[in-house]
Amino acid sequence: MAQGKVGQAEIANKRVALTPSTWVALSNIKPPGKSLGDTVADLIAEHQKRVLERDLDGIDANGTFVPWERAKKDLGL
Repeated sequence: MAQGKVGQAEIANKRVALTPSTWVALSNIKPPGKSLGDTVADLIAEHQKRVLERDLDGIDANGTFVPWERAKKDLGL
């Protein structure tokens, strides 16, 4: 079978048990016309973005930096 276009939904093959309160909370943030699976995927992407931003903020606050040209030279690029 040929692969579909990027962004096309994958076939679900796992089930996730949710408490009733989590089901309600997830249903409440699900936009009309979007599946719960798509909503969970959006939440995961948002979480990954927040973690990356937090990590970059930490590096910016505490990191030691060298000029790009020196880094390229040190790395042999």
